Amino acid sequence: MKWSISPWGVYSVWRRHAKVYQNTWLVNFLPPVSEPLLYLIAFGYGLTPIVGKLNYHGQSLTYLQFIAPGMIAVGVLFQAFFEGAYGSFIRLNFQRTWQALLTAPLSFSDVFVGDWLWAATRGMIAALITGVVTVLLGFYPWSGLLVALPLLMLGALLFSAMGLLTAGLVQTIDQVNVPIFMLIVPMFTLCGTYFPRENLPWVLRTIASLLPLSPVVDLMRWPYGLALLWPLQILWLLVLMVVAAFLAWRQIRRKLFS
Repeated sequence: MKWSISPWGVYSVWRRHAKVYQNTWLVNFLPPVSEPLLYLIAFGYGLTPIVGKLNYHGQSLTYLQFIAPGMIAVGVLFQAFFEGAYGSFIRLNFQRTWQALLTAPLSFSDVFVGDWLWAATRGMIAALITGVVTVLLGFYPWSGLLVALPLLMLGALLFSAMGLLTAGLVQTIDQVNVPIFMLIVPMFTLCGTYFPRENLPWVLRTIASLLPLSPVVDLMRWPYGLALLWPLQILWLLVLMVVAAFLAWRQIRRKLFS
């Protein structure tokens, strides 16, 4: 296995995807980015009169303040994973963009990392737009968003690597639905985005806490308090990202060259 990689090669691949996105940004941009904002507004305003205030690490939060960090994390999850899974699968199997790029003086790792970083970029775009809107509406502090940028980047890299791994594993585009309904939807609903995980039964709470969206959501709520073992949550995200990226790199390489 060769890990030959060049910064210029990675940038070339990333820039190619960015130029394509630039030409179709209105179609590709609005529907996915509007999704977490719609959840924030609908559930936030709709449930706040029913829920009232929540106690989170000793602080009293409105329901909108509670779910706003979760919606920023959901924006990263959806955009990074879907671009890594669907976008990369289409470029691999239908458009055959990977095969075309490999005829240029680019290594497989250049193409892989360029694709990975582009999917992560899509996650960051969604996170920043959702984050800025929540800040402007007064549901999350500016300082919280600025300090959380490295965390959002880590989450984007992790979820995009999971998407690329999916693209490498599935044989048909319909099979992408399997990890979506077995992993992405459970994370979206159970990882503390809409309610404290402490409300769940012990077994379900333990499983949910191990899923990668849980530490991202918990750490996004840092202005309101952190868990005692928060450094371990960051370490857990780093380990998952490295493992997912390596498995995705190996699986897509095998798919292309076997």
